[in-house]
Formats: sequence, structure tokens, C-alpha cells
Amino acid sequence: MLKRIILIGTAAAVLVSLAGACRPGSAASLSDGWILAQSGGEQLAPAPTEASAPAGVPEAVQPGAENEKAPGDPEMKTKAEAQAEDKRPYADAAVKHYNRGVELHQSGFLNQAIAEYRGAIEADSRMEEAYSNLGLIYAAQRNYSKAVDAFNKALVLKPGRPTTLNGLGTVLYARGKVTEAMEKWRQAIATDPNFASAYYNIGNALENEKDYPAALSAYVSALRINPGMADAFYRSGTLLNRDKHSAQANVLLSKAIELAPEADFVRDAKKQLSALEGQLSGGSDEPEVKMNVLPPPNAGAESPPQDAQAPQSPQNVGAAASGAAPQTNKGAQDDFTFIQPSETK
Repeated sequence: MLKRIILIGTAAAVLVSLAGACRPGSAASLSDGWILAQSGGEQLAPAPTEASAPAGVPEAVQPGAENEKAPGDPEMKTKAEAQAEDKRPYADAAVKHYNRGVELHQSGFLNQAIAEYRGAIEADSRMEEAYSNLGLIYAAQRNYSKAVDAFNKALVLKPGRPTTLNGLGTVLYARGKVTEAMEKWRQAIATDPNFASAYYNIGNALENEKDYPAALSAYVSALRINPGMADAFYRSGTLLNRDKHSAQANVLLSKAIELAPEADFVRDAKKQLSALEGQLSGGSDEPEVKMNVLPPPNAGAESPPQDAQAPQSPQNVGAAASGAAPQTNKGAQDDFTFIQPSETK
């Protein structure tokens, strides 16, 4: 407990500092507590000229002959590895389909985006970005078998893509494979130490395991990289409220609402703030725990406030529901970055 209080006190100070440095409107909030992707980079393709994309998406991904093999099939892997070594620019048709898919994906037209990503793969089966984004959509739709297949194909072509590793980790967690999920998230961080989403997802998983100090530390890491991550402020504020750091919890919950006033967590955050207002104004007889209190180590963990929104269970993992706009956070990644026709792989 001694170490726990020190960690929480340090984290609280860092979080309050980050909250003061962050400006509202810098990030979108997740509807379900998990982050599959971060967006970044400028659009390099023109905006869509049509009102909507055609419907009628094939039932399964059919990018080419290699899709007939299982992700771990040696023959498929050999072919994919050969494709990965091919440094020629992507085919123009593949780039056109992919960029159109990105526009539709960002606008929430998920089935139409699937069709465009498939078209990109049919035009050039080396385009691992299209496989990765297909995995993100399937994960958002809770179609985990297709998501795993798409992520695995992307990783064969580019084993170190953080977005793909992060998305695969989230799907594995949804299937109850906690150890494997944590491994994928940590691989994403090892590949890109500035990948905030993986830190957040680790924190969410640790909170589900009731390892609150470690969860708070992971949220701090995410917010150091991306101070606009509203969900991380909300989860951190809830944890600090549980530990009776009322002033710090008040700052963090307020910042979460400021950043994402329409998020699902806002109702609960406001309820917590209302209760905190009474404590901070002297309306509660229960004193706030001072951050320099040093109780004995390894004391039993408490539960979060009864009414607080719990971090999502594996069954609720995903970035967005089918037909809804994909939820993203602005970060250092290029998940939805458009590709220029001359860009090499």
C-alpha cells in the first residue's frame, strides 16, 4: 500500500498538470472504452464527390489467391513475405480504392469502406494498410474471426505495424485472451513508444483486473503522449475519486467532459463531480486522503465508486458500432493517412 499511495500521488500530480496543458476539442471520445486506432496526418486525396458510396459488399474478403490459405499457412506466408520485399509503388488503382476507403471509413460508412479496401487488395495484394483497416472495421463490428484474419494478413506483410498489433490485441482481449492481448499491446509500444492507444488499452485491461495503480500509470503514459484523450482523463479521475483524491479527481473528470462533452461517460462523470462538490465545499465529514500518507504495502484493493462506469468487458471491445463513425484519437499514428499514388510500400 505504501508503494501504491506513492504511485497514485505521483500520477495524480502529473495528470493534473496534463489536464491544465490540454485544450478542448483535441480528441474524440470512445463510446465503449477501448481504442482501436489513432488518426493523424493530412489528407492527401480529394474529398469524396458522391453523396454516398454504393452498397453491396461481398460477404468475405477475397483479395486474391493468398486469402484461400490460413494466416499461418507456410505457402501463404512465403508469398506474402515475397510481396513485402517488393518495393515498387502501389498500383494506382489500389491507391484510389484505399483512399476512397479511408474517406468512407472516417465518415462511418463501414460496409462501403470494406468494399473499397477489398478493391485495393484486389488491385495490389501488397497493401497491408488495407488489411489492417479491414481488421479495424471488423473489430468494430464485433466480427472477431474476420478481424483476426485481416490483422494476421497485415502482420505477415508488415510485422511491426503498431495499429495492427494494437487492433489484434483488442480482439484477443475480446476473446478472453488477456495474456496474448497484453503482449500485442506491448509489442505495439516497443515498435512505437508514442503509441498512446496501446497504453490506454493496457490501462483499461489492468483496471478490469483491479490493478488500479498500474492502470493509473498506464493512463498517465497515454496522456503524456496524447493529452487530448478524454477517456483516459475520465478513467483516471474515476480511479483517483475511488482513492479519495477529491481535488485531483475533480480536475480530471472536468477535463474529460471539456474534451468530449457528448461522450457516453459524461453522465457518470457529472454525477461524480456533483458528489465531489459536496466534499470539496466541506459538506462531507470524510476527509480527503493526503497523497503523502504511507499505509502498509499490498493492502487489499478497493472497488471503484459504485456508480462509476466500469471499463468495458471483453464482450464489449471495439472502436465503433456498425454504421457509426469510427472513433479515433489524434496521435502520432498514421492509421487513416491517405497514400499518394507515387508512394512506395
